[in-house]
Amino acid sequence: MARKQYFLGRVFGIPVGLDSSWFLIFGLLTWMLADDYYPAEFFNWSPVMYWVMAGVTALFYFASILLHEIGHSVVALWYKIQVRSITLFMFGGVAQIEGESPNAGAEFLIAVAGPLVSFFLAFVCNELLRVFSDNPPLLALFKYLAYINLALGLFNLIPGYPLDGGRVFRAMVWAITGDLPRATFIAAKVGQGFAFVFILIGFWKIFSGDIPGGLWIIFLGWFLKNAATTHIPSS
Repeated sequence: MARKQYFLGRVFGIPVGLDSSWFLIFGLLTWMLADDYYPAEFFNWSPVMYWVMAGVTALFYFASILLHEIGHSVVALWYKIQVRSITLFMFGGVAQIEGESPNAGAEFLIAVAGPLVSFFLAFVCNELLRVFSDNPPLLALFKYLAYINLALGLFNLIPGYPLDGGRVFRAMVWAITGDLPRATFIAAKVGQGFAFVFILIGFWKIFSGDIPGGLWIIFLGWFLKNAATTHIPSS
């Protein structure tokens, strides 16, 4: 990432920062929540209240993504693998883990740690719905966070490298073949396939009338395609 980075601090000694593209997605998510989600939940709030709750919810969402990446990083550190940084950006977050895992088992655990954190957060937020059943704003907040963390965990388990599910798939191929470069090649090719599926879905949504959603999915597919391609070992 060549764009400007904003340093936030360190977690377990790992530098945590924001890529400049984060501000765009934060603004878009806040706008969507203020314009759609919270007005649908509460008809009698003031516009200021919609925007305040939307901004708070967006911040909690990105805190969830940060915890997801910390999950990967903690397991990597357990295996004595250096984590150079954690960065939040337009498409979520990324932990810059240096080097390869020592074995397929370690690769599997590092990859699956992030989704497990997201599922745990979804469970906690769902349980908090009972605690705050008499507080409508907090009820709406944790309802959204429960849903979005569940969705985040499931999305990341799609077996398209370099998504977490793709890394799990690579670990499985590595365990079967004993050949890391071959496992990486196969996982990256599968990742390219899923990226093209995303792009096709994006075009379908555009032709169905959802132009913003379709463009976003196409952009996401393009990003995943490029990410998968860079992980294909050169011959």
